[in-house]
Amino acid sequence: MAVLLASATAAAILVLSDSGQARPGALLLPQPLASLQLSSAQQMSLDHAEDVLVRRCMRVRGLDFAVAPTAATRQFTDPNPYGLLDPAVVAKQGYGLHGPTNGGAHEHALTARESRALLGTATHEKKVRLPGGGYTVENTDGCFSQAQDKLYGLAWKPLHYGEETLFAQELARVRHDPAVQRVESSWASCMRASGYKVAALQNVFSDAERRIAATGTDQNAGQAVFANLWKQAQRDAACQQKAGVLTAFRRAQNAAEPVVMRGKRGDLARLADLRSHALALAIQLESTDR
Repeated sequence: MAVLLASATAAAILVLSDSGQARPGALLLPQPLASLQLSSAQQMSLDHAEDVLVRRCMRVRGLDFAVAPTAATRQFTDPNPYGLLDPAVVAKQGYGLHGPTNGGAHEHALTARESRALLGTATHEKKVRLPGGGYTVENTDGCFSQAQDKLYGLAWKPLHYGEETLFAQELARVRHDPAVQRVESSWASCMRASGYKVAALQNVFSDAERRIAATGTDQNAGQAVFANLWKQAQRDAACQQKAGVLTAFRRAQNAAEPVVMRGKRGDLARLADLRSHALALAIQLESTDR
């Protein structure tokens, strides 16, 4: 969810690119449940629609929320969940990271009233069963929950949780594939030879984000970290090519996905249909923040 209080201001964006915009890469990188994944533009449209519906709900309750600048947070290609890189994209945007640099106002903390309106109350608690057992709890009187129901439909949440479970299962299967582990070890050796102490592909992006966040609003420190990460991203892509990472991950995923999706294709088809309806509604809401 990307809802900001009206008093919040958007942070300036510091980019790892000289082009200003990311361009699609030449490679189709493997990722779990690839046929169900949304493009950055589609996700941005859904984020905006969700924010609009939340704001309308909050206004009915006498609270004014502003729609967040979702476009500003999606200027770059989303990171691959395996940590795989497309050299063509890396050459233009590095890891595609951005961060606050202006030291301006922070988001306003929710008051108790705002929290109740947005997140709901326990008196309207509902249990949603999770695939594989257990359940999660949501408060159906909250604007966040109600906005999602309006956007995606009442049947969406259980199916969405099921998708998340399958995504995690496929991710784990691929990462534990012996061939994948061998090439990842080769990649890590290549990175160490260049002075980068990394051990797992999937941890590189989060580590880079942590290093950026640690610079706070110090622009000089931020620029220095970004420059180092730019060089690291170029070397990362080169080491992945040298180790044959992409081929190993693609083969492992082609073997894992049919196993993970066995018996689940009906649910996933229903999820895709609900998402298509949500995208159609999102298009209707794109030109408004009311």
